[in-house]
Amino acid sequence: MEKILTQSEFDTVAAAWTNFIQGASPAEVQALFQARAPAINQYQVSASFSLAGTTAAPSYLVALLSTPGIAQVAARFVLLPPTDADADKPAAPRFRLVLYAADQRGARLSAYYQSDATWQTILPQEPTAVGGLVPYNLIKGWLNGWATAATTQQLRPALFATAYGPLQGYNFDLGDFLDPLFAAKTFTDQRLFIRFGLKAYYPAYPESLAAPAQTFGLVVRLYSPSKEADSDELSGPSYDMSKPYPPG
Repeated sequence: MEKILTQSEFDTVAAAWTNFIQGASPAEVQALFQARAPAINQYQVSASFSLAGTTAAPSYLVALLSTPGIAQVAARFVLLPPTDADADKPAAPRFRLVLYAADQRGARLSAYYQSDATWQTILPQEPTAVGGLVPYNLIKGWLNGWATAATTQQLRPALFATAYGPLQGYNFDLGDFLDPLFAAKTFTDQRLFIRFGLKAYYPAYPESLAAPAQTFGLVVRLYSPSKEADSDELSGPSYDMSKPYPPG
């Protein structure tokens, strides 16, 4: 499947995600984010978009942010068909994010852009204490929550549930994607990462004070070149002022 999806292709993979998460077992959700070969201990921890582009390989994130009238960035969850992989390598990632530009009312303005997926063999490093729209300790807790749940085999469908049905994505204000780019002096070798997090909280409904609920979330962050593709070294501020979809 191409990086730019047609309406028909998006409808198919978005419906595949909704159908999957409504009937999946905890083991199936765990397998979605863990490498096929357990000995590698690899997990999918983020999605990303390259900022550098060429004529042959344009930056779709730059194209998205260049859309006239853009006021929001919509991130939607999709499920791609499984692909074969060697026994000593992680299975091709099936969970992806698809982004599109929307106006202030949420109407789609751009094409659908599919993310790359990032697998990591170790727990994410703790983010360095830099400024940003989300305080450092909140971000650390969210990212570590996802990493802990993944490595202890605790990923399950309930992490993607809302009072309105299965979680299908998030809506971000445009600034959550534009503001990190001010830290990039050049787009060469730069990538914008959308990290996976897990938020624990006590909801109004269903009321339960015995233990907090947990919900999958997204954290936007710019990463500078380093030896690790998803390293926190020299990273920019973190952003997560998103609204879950549904209800949007």
